[in-house]
Amino acid sequence: MHLNQSYTDYLQRNVVSTRLFPAACLEIFLLDQAQDRHHRREVEKLREFAEIFDWKLVRDYEKVLSEGYTIVVSDLAKSILWTNHRFLAMTGYQPREAIGRTPHFLQGPETDPVRLRQLSKDLVAAQHDRSTGPIRNRLINYRKNGTSYLCDIEIDPIRTKKGELTHFIAVEKEV
Repeated sequence: MHLNQSYTDYLQRNVVSTRLFPAACLEIFLLDQAQDRHHRREVEKLREFAEIFDWKLVRDYEKVLSEGYTIVVSDLAKSILWTNHRFLAMTGYQPREAIGRTPHFLQGPETDPVRLRQLSKDLVAAQHDRSTGPIRNRLINYRKNGTSYLCDIEIDPIRTKKGELTHFIAVEKEV
């Protein structure tokens, strides 16, 4: 069986006994292995960013990734630099479609402008206050297909080990 061959194709091309579960178990095992590799690559990417930018990380992002949260890394201008693959599941956008854009493209008619203004104020305050913890908010965002979803957002201001603010990391979960 080729790894890129679907299970149904496999069944159609091969004589299979009435006990299909060994092949199904193999497919589940291979899928699990692929997801583990993907998870390790995402963790490694965050470690690379931390090393390149000399970040002092404020939370265990490996744990956050393993718990299924969406992560969005942006610069101080709020342009998205990287997202994990969960971004696709939550928004319908491929991560590459978000790179270079601000998260504003996810907002729409039902997004509360008061909450957006507060979020903007909190992000500006984080640029001037070294002790700022995570910025929390709950927004209605929109998927690529136009449907809305409620999103809990925690944004960590990310500083270098010398204390200079360089990025923001948003940890998001659909409610």
